[in-house]
Amino acid sequence: MSDKLEVDFSDLKEIIENLIRGVEKEKDEKECVFDLIITRESNGYILNGISDSGSRMRTVIEDDEGDELKSGESLLWEVMNYFNFGGSKYDKERIKIIREKQK
Repeated sequence: MSDKLEVDFSDLKEIIENLIRGVEKEKDEKECVFDLIITRESNGYILNGISDSGSRMRTVIEDDEGDELKSGESLLWEVMNYFNFGGSKYDKERIKIIREKQK
């Protein structure tokens, strides 16, 4: 009985290439994924997401007792900036947040 181990490396190159393609595909898919989780707390909002560099980000928006719309407005700005909905001032169309007072 022989204790020699025989290994066939004929398909090793193909296996390595498939692994590399899989890693590159996962990397491309991760670059396109955006997620933002918004949690309402008793005194404001907590936003958890992924930054442009791929690292986790966390933003806290506190309620302002003197201005009940401030935290909601700040939340909308954060969401717009996170997903880049605002565009630039040169875009023909863009989304804006405007506060209006009743007359």
